Amino acid sequence: MLNRQEILRYIGASENSKTLEAMIHRAETEVMNAATPRHVFKHTHIDVDIDRGFVSISGTTITSRDLAHHLYGCDESFLFACTLGPGIDTLVKRYSITDIAMLPVIQAVAATYTETYADQAEEEIEIYARNHNRYVRPRYSPGYGDFPLSSQHFLFNALEITKKIGVCLTDSFLMVPFKSVTAVIGLSQDPSLCHIHRCMSCSANNCPFRKEIESQ
Repeated sequence: MLNRQEILRYIGASENSKTLEAMIHRAETEVMNAATPRHVFKHTHIDVDIDRGFVSISGTTITSRDLAHHLYGCDESFLFACTLGPGIDTLVKRYSITDIAMLPVIQAVAATYTETYADQAEEEIEIYARNHNRYVRPRYSPGYGDFPLSSQHFLFNALEITKKIGVCLTDSFLMVPFKSVTAVIGLSQDPSLCHIHRCMSCSANNCPFRKEIESQ
C-alpha cells in the first residue's frame, strides 16, 4: 500500500476520510494494474567546481550552481531514469473523460507510486554505495533550481532512455510517458553531507511540501 500522507499531499487534502480513502484505494488498484515500471542507471565519475557552478559528468559540463552545491564532495554519480509506463497516461486520459472527480486522486496516486518505485529502484545503487564505502545523495533532477531542463538531452543520450525503457523527450524537454523521472545521484565518501532532505535540495521556495517540512 502506498504512503497515504504522500498521496494526501499531492491531492492537497489536510486529512483523510472514508470517502476519500475509498477513492484512493480504487485509484491505487487502477494505477498498479496499469503501470509497467522500468528503470535504467549508469555509473559515472564526476568533477564538481562549486566556485564556478560547473559539474562535469562523463566529459559533459553542466552549468548549474545548485547542482554543483548538491554534489559538493562527490566524486562519483549514477545517472538514473525510471517510468511507470504508457498505461498511466491512458488511465489519466480515460478518467479525464469518464470521471473527473477521480482524476486528481488518480494523478496523486500515480505521482506517489512514481516516487516509491524510484526509491525502490535506487536500492541497487545504495547496495553499490555500501560495498564501496560511499554515501548516497538524494536524486537531483533537471528542472530543480537552476539545473536546466535542457540537460534532459544529455541524460537521454547517456542512458539511451528511449531505447531501454521507452520514454521519449518532447521539444520542450518533457517526458512521455509523463510519470517518468530522470536524475543525477551523487556518491560521497563523507556521510555528513549525505543526509540532506530531498526538499532541501530544491530551491522552489513556494512549494507547499517545503513549507510543511520547515514548519515541523
